[in-house]
Amino acid sequence: MSAIILWRHAPTASNVADRLQGTLDIPLDEAGRARASWAATRIADTYGPDLRIYSSPLSRATATAAVLAGIVGTEVTEDANLNQRSYGVWQGLTRDEVRARWPEEYERREQGLDPRIPGWDGQDAVATRVAATVERLWDPERPSVLVTHGSPITLGLLALMDVPASSRMLGRVPHAAWAVVKKVESGAWHLEAFALGAD
Repeated sequence: MSAIILWRHAPTASNVADRLQGTLDIPLDEAGRARASWAATRIADTYGPDLRIYSSPLSRATATAAVLAGIVGTEVTEDANLNQRSYGVWQGLTRDEVRARWPEEYERREQGLDPRIPGWDGQDAVATRVAATVERLWDPERPSVLVTHGSPITLGLLALMDVPASSRMLGRVPHAAWAVVKKVESGAWHLEAFALGAD
């Protein structure tokens, strides 16, 4: 059963505090590792041992991927194209702090638009690189798990379905949850599931 499983890393303490991480390398804590183990067991039970596993190079993703790799007995290949987007000058701040200091730009972000702040990775660029990575890693004979982050998952899926990156139709995949896509005979991508493993 071939598919691409886009798995969001397990939560960190910063996620719980509603603090924007972006490209900051925040590790999993004990609760995050437990959640990764819970989700990894379900992915392994569904897709079996013959998985290829790829991961964003950030440690919260590689640690999540390593749990699944340990269960199925394979290695994790890091791929920089699965990295989280940069949140620019917002990185390290809570959403409340961002809302208070940049109210107009925060509202743009809530509307699905790129905020006009230094260092922000534009959504079209993120969507393009993630969709291209899914295309490159697709194997019709063997499933692949891509451990990545919330924005890359949503934006990559929108691009694969030829939907504008500003669309809010999908929302966000919760931490440690996953989406499943398959390529059909026509070459189009079919979204089979979204936010599996969510609470």
